Amino acid sequence: MIFQHFGRYQEIVSVLIRHGFGFILFESMGLKSQGKTDIVMARLGQRIRLVLSELGPTFIKLGQFASTRPDIIPMPIIYELEQLQDRVRQVPFAVMRRTVEQELGASLEDLFQEFDPSPLASASIGQVHFARLKTGESVAVKVQRPNLEIIRTDLEILKEIIPLIENRFPKLKSYSLRGILGEFSRWLEAEQDYLAEGKNAETIAKGFARDSQVIFPRIFWTHTTRRVLTMSYLEGIKLNEREKILTLYDGRTIAELLGGALLRQILRDGFFHGDPHPGNIIVLSKEKIGLIDFGIVGVLNQRLKRKLLKVILALKRRDSKAMAESLLRLGISPKKVDFGGLCQDLTEICRSHLDVPFCQVDLRKVINDCMNLAFRYEIQFPPEFVLLGKSLLTLEGIIHKLDPSMSLAELIKPFRSYWFLEHWSIKEWFKSFLSKKVLNHDPG
Repeated sequence: MIFQHFGRYQEIVSVLIRHGFGFILFESMGLKSQGKTDIVMARLGQRIRLVLSELGPTFIKLGQFASTRPDIIPMPIIYELEQLQDRVRQVPFAVMRRTVEQELGASLEDLFQEFDPSPLASASIGQVHFARLKTGESVAVKVQRPNLEIIRTDLEILKEIIPLIENRFPKLKSYSLRGILGEFSRWLEAEQDYLAEGKNAETIAKGFARDSQVIFPRIFWTHTTRRVLTMSYLEGIKLNEREKILTLYDGRTIAELLGGALLRQILRDGFFHGDPHPGNIIVLSKEKIGLIDFGIVGVLNQRLKRKLLKVILALKRRDSKAMAESLLRLGISPKKVDFGGLCQDLTEICRSHLDVPFCQVDLRKVINDCMNLAFRYEIQFPPEFVLLGKSLLTLEGIIHKLDPSMSLAELIKPFRSYWFLEHWSIKEWFKSFLSKKVLNHDPG
């Protein structure tokens, strides 16, 4: 297989050497940061970011994926990976046109009343164009880029070199690199499946069917395939134009709408937008927002929700021992954890961040510090929980920029009684009670 991809191997090695990694790449960068200053790790992160940017879409996506895993990668490197830009040269319109016509089985003129050849956005997986259907609806058409075979090649190369890395550096086996690569492959595959993305959008939208303030694009299935996604065009201002938004609208109102929308997805529905960055949020009016791009979603099943609830309850009680027990139940560790040390560190987090009313707690700092602890004690969390933490961190950052006086903890408050009482105390107890009665054939 190495000979099959020899040219790509050469390219990868050349880039690594040019940026100072060479044959000691993994020994230099390691995943452990003990004894290394944040400045040293940040410089290392900058070099890694440059390498990934130069190697193209697969590695850019790998860096973005890795930035969601602060439980296994040092935070100074995470901060650098978060700066990776998923922007590439736009694909010529003739190529995009051919893809649309091949996928939808008709000419562009027969499919659309209008189709703008200039893209609204261009990224490593797809390109988005404005269009108008024959029935008059304004739509955004997301078209997959051609020649994505390079992604398949890169994944095969990564799969081949991981055993070599683990054999040379046995300590890295504790990080389950093969499992992480499998997780990344599934994540990347999901981003290339526009049918799945359309279904994700509809699933989340169902929870907001009666909400006129949070809008989701309608999917036009007659004009959608695995490589082409046609959805209603949401006209407004993307949240990354923050200054423009704050001159037109009230930041606190927008923050409340956005925070409430994501928290409902997480706490009520257990199915949430996994990438709520400002480019995926559109302000439609002073009291209306829209969400787009559902290639990455998070799912919280009942078991994970129960474990998460225990963490939140322990956090609210400032109970460091219960927090340590809950975190250990939530994650896995390849070695015996120093429980006393973990409790002591969690006590310090409580002292630093939680000596205020819960609605004033800065959840960004709490989540970051807990992830740093997970990294230090080699506790690996389920991917869904890590994605949740990342989404909450992103949300908290957006809220703070829209209204510095507002916190995510403040927005969580209205949801606590609903989640705690309805979902866990009453429903779960009642279901358990009934199942025991039926199983035991208890007439009384």
